[in-house]
Amino acid sequence: MSRLNRLFFVLVVLLLFSTMATARSRQPQESLDALLDGHKIVNIVDDFLIFWEQAKGRTLPVQRRLFARLVEAKYPVYFERAVYRNAPEEERRALLNQFLAQIPAHIGALKQFNRTVEDEIRLNIANFKYRFPEYRQQRDIYIGLSFFMFDGSVRAVQNEVGIPDTLCLSAEVLCDYPLEELQIAITHELFHLYHFGFLFANVSFAQLRTGHLPLIVEGLAIAGTEAVYPHQSLALYLHFTETELAAQRDDLAVNARRFLELLKHGAKAEKYGEWFTDAPGDEAPKRGGYLLGYEVAQRLLGGYRFAQIVRMSPERLHEHIEEHLKAIASERILLLCSPNF
Repeated sequence: MSRLNRLFFVLVVLLLFSTMATARSRQPQESLDALLDGHKIVNIVDDFLIFWEQAKGRTLPVQRRLFARLVEAKYPVYFERAVYRNAPEEERRALLNQFLAQIPAHIGALKQFNRTVEDEIRLNIANFKYRFPEYRQQRDIYIGLSFFMFDGSVRAVQNEVGIPDTLCLSAEVLCDYPLEELQIAITHELFHLYHFGFLFANVSFAQLRTGHLPLIVEGLAIAGTEAVYPHQSLALYLHFTETELAAQRDDLAVNARRFLELLKHGAKAEKYGEWFTDAPGDEAPKRGGYLLGYEVAQRLLGGYRFAQIVRMSPERLHEHIEEHLKAIASERILLLCSPNF
């Protein structure tokens, strides 16, 4: 081969490899755009870690000023609507003070978490779409901070009328979760987004003030998470210990009767809200609404598919919920069903 031909051959090979490398470098971003349906993952943790390098060891007033300038000022809508939620100034300062006092113990785990969380979100969305192929991402996703108030939540960040529309992941809480628990937490909130995409097209705020919708919204999210990641323990999906699960199984019929009484008498939100908190109330077991809602969802899935249930009107859901609660209230044995695929 002549020198000229050899030079031509080398140039062709280099051009070919350059084209292949460019195609490979474009593919992840193109795949990500398709997976998120054109939306973004907004990572607030990156800015928080920059803040922390300047704030660690400083006095609390200095840390507050730095946080306001380096973090809050870059994401004012997120913090106002997802974290502070119209809280008065005194309460905001108390929340931030408490967060700044707690966060040093989590910095190492937070840095490690931040290296992999975006990939984990993509994987969970891919798995979710495999099980629920009609799901479409409607908004950006936030890897944010919650001041230790939640691990994941769907908040009204990207609209002004209060409709939950945005997946907000609390990095300082989730960074301490084992992988299986992290997957379940993300997928649970993805199911809320899937359900809310239909539910809030037909719901009024008056209907949200009853206990029916929180019960079925949470119950379906647990059942949907189980459908995406099967074969885990029920306690893990419910965020219970095995002891807590066993105790609430024994009391399921009693708890169903209690919840029916709340619905019958039109109890206000704070009364049935106790059923969805981590602290037991006077008449509500810790997170008792989650197991009760899961049981209602499982019974409902005995006759309908997920795609049908998420499209049901609030009125129709109310009828099904009360029917199944009455059936549970008359039984002493928890019926565990597998999801209707």
